Amino acid sequence: MKIEKHPESFLLQVPSHLWDGNKQLSGTLFLTQKKLIFEIDDFQKSHLSLTIPLVEIESAEHFLLFEFARNGIKITTKIGVDLFVLDDPLLFRKELKRAMEKL
Repeated sequence: MKIEKHPESFLLQVPSHLWDGNKQLSGTLFLTQKKLIFEIDDFQKSHLSLTIPLVEIESAEHFLLFEFARNGIKITTKIGVDLFVLDDPLLFRKELKRAMEKL
């Protein structure tokens, strides 16, 4: 039996890093119509991923990486904060807000 990991189609798929302030995990950030998914590069063939339903996102803001580079996006939910480093956070944030407005 083959189980599809992500049966939804992707609105956007970008290389990204999950950042904890000291360390980063490289991976891919996927945006679907209903959720945000981060898959770690080292665990692509596993079920290990971070999934955030769009309805749970309270805000999506830019943040400065090392107080210098504006390529971070901060996702805040009721249960916590996740920081991602992207090449083009402006485009991702724009598409994320568009998807959230459609809910």
